[in-house]
Amino acid sequence: MRARTLSLVALGLLLSACGANAGADTLAGGAGLDESTSTGTTLVERPADAPTTDAPPPEATTTSTIPFATLGRTLTAGSQGDDVLALQQRLNELGFDVKAPDGYWGPNTSRAVWSYQSLVLGLDRADVTAEVTPEMWLQLQQPLHLPPRRPDATGTHAEIFLPQQTMVVYENDQVRLITHVSSGSGEEWCAYPRNVPAYVGATTTTLPKGKRLKRVCGSSVTPGGVFEVYRKEKDWWEIPLGKVYNPIYFNGGIAIHGYEDVPFRPASHGCVRVPMHIAEYLPSLLKYRDQVFVWDGVKEPEEYGAQAAPPDKPDPSDTGD
Repeated sequence: MRARTLSLVALGLLLSACGANAGADTLAGGAGLDESTSTGTTLVERPADAPTTDAPPPEATTTSTIPFATLGRTLTAGSQGDDVLALQQRLNELGFDVKAPDGYWGPNTSRAVWSYQSLVLGLDRADVTAEVTPEMWLQLQQPLHLPPRRPDATGTHAEIFLPQQTMVVYENDQVRLITHVSSGSGEEWCAYPRNVPAYVGATTTTLPKGKRLKRVCGSSVTPGGVFEVYRKEKDWWEIPLGKVYNPIYFNGGIAIHGYEDVPFRPASHGCVRVPMHIAEYLPSLLKYRDQVFVWDGVKEPEEYGAQAAPPDKPDPSDTGD
């Protein structure tokens, strides 16, 4: 059964669900993944990233067009060469969008390999190596059959797997996109919000006379359940704890959004971070009322229904007038 859209009241209760995780990751523009060094080889200067585009990549295909050949070495972060280029092309064919293949293994390639190892090979997060051995290269050549777990969902829908930190977008039961994500860290946090619903744009120095911004606390949780896309915003969108890019809201204040730091571990305040190049075109894939299923590894989404995240609360230690 299709989840009911949450009201804007819920949005007001959890406006700080997205953004940087206090004390853990920096705001947009943070360190991200450091993969600029190699393991025993000399690298030339890293090539510049290809321009971003809001056009989604071609539909995924299961049949490889990459020449079937053995791999003569293990590839990992910082590797470069024609074999890396072939790896990136194959990942793109399967739906793991690494952006424009350039023959250099950077963060986007790591994220795609992480997703492949966790979702397809079934490795636990602790066992993911973010490297491609000759044996794994042979596995990558095989057709990939990844049917949706919910084939009776809306024509286009997203399936988010929190244990694997991976999201698959399906279109007419066909894989349209597979991407690594970073969801709620599970940590408790307290912070001064950058703005509050009653005083949009307010900060600690710009509140109306006689008002003082107080700290709030919350839980960094991405709930499992069945939801619908009900709101989308363009470009950088400011929220109480930072800024998010092209957010697609599906559960109160929780959204799928672009972010410059998408580590393999859960690191957000509750939102679902995706790499920036994917956030450029993701809003063109997920439309209003498209379903979003979230698996937490404990129960099936339908057992939760449209489960709301814990609401933010005033910081009990902030007792000043």
